[in-house]
Amino acid sequence: MKCREHTVTLKSVHHYGKSVPPGIMGDILKSLTEAAVRSVSMGFQGTSTASRGRRPEWFSAATDFRYLGHEGTDDTVLYFEAPLFGDAARDLYNQGEFWATKPSGEDTGFDLLTDIIADVRDENEDSDRFDAGLLDKVAGVGRQLNGKFQEIWIAGRRHPQNRPAVVDERLTEVARRFRVRTPLPQRARVVGTLDMLRASTNSFGVVLENGQEVRGVLAEGGVEQFADLLKQEVLVLGKCVYRPSGRLLRMDAESVAPATGESKIWSRVPESSFARTDTAGLRKSQGPKSGLAAIIGQWPGDETDEEINAELAALS
Repeated sequence: MKCREHTVTLKSVHHYGKSVPPGIMGDILKSLTEAAVRSVSMGFQGTSTASRGRRPEWFSAATDFRYLGHEGTDDTVLYFEAPLFGDAARDLYNQGEFWATKPSGEDTGFDLLTDIIADVRDENEDSDRFDAGLLDKVAGVGRQLNGKFQEIWIAGRRHPQNRPAVVDERLTEVARRFRVRTPLPQRARVVGTLDMLRASTNSFGVVLENGQEVRGVLAEGGVEQFADLLKQEVLVLGKCVYRPSGRLLRMDAESVAPATGESKIWSRVPESSFARTDTAGLRKSQGPKSGLAAIIGQWPGDETDEEINAELAALS
């Protein structure tokens, strides 16, 4: 199988070189490979979480990453080998294009991961390259810095050694902020024409009345069961998943059925209505002039009940 070699450079003021504590190395290897696997799922299905059931052979082949070792005298340089999609999923590519966002056959999982990191670094909140789960994985890579490393450089097809995708404290914060900003998934019903089925990725497309296409992934079972509904009007029930910008990313479908007697009012993209709350942003440190300290001692305490009631009445 054709593969590409990728380098991951760990920058540290500790100058570990090739002598890295095993616990740190193990966490970084796990975090990187999990993020790359999720990137492949996102690139092909539009979701970083694979559908329930057995993963297809092409996916297992495309995510068969190998760690080749590491070296270095100052920076720590890790070497990985990743399969080219066109070779790992040859049958899938022979079927032809099914979405404009389909990865190139010359790409690997690490190539997709570097693209995702670049979009997060550019603060592209309308990107279709990541969802909330993948943002968690990207932030997880950043958390491995943990004072031991300052940056992680990942080289890919579009991000060569002299222009790598960089994971640092700022990128980790942007990923976390995007994760918090992403609206919660919400239940919805969508009516449209079933325009495309792709059994190999368990995905489908529905064209709405205004011509807009909704990308969907079947959460359980196989989309081939809906083959007789192709080019017909269908009702999709499930959850809408959104981008950090609030725009629809995809629909995680629970069922697809003939749209018998369904109103055209459902032939539209459901807008997000439930935003997450950044609880971390609500927590503020208290000083001598803030929080409780700003209140305690400010009420004289020698007023009569009548004076207090009069002041409250004036405020109401």
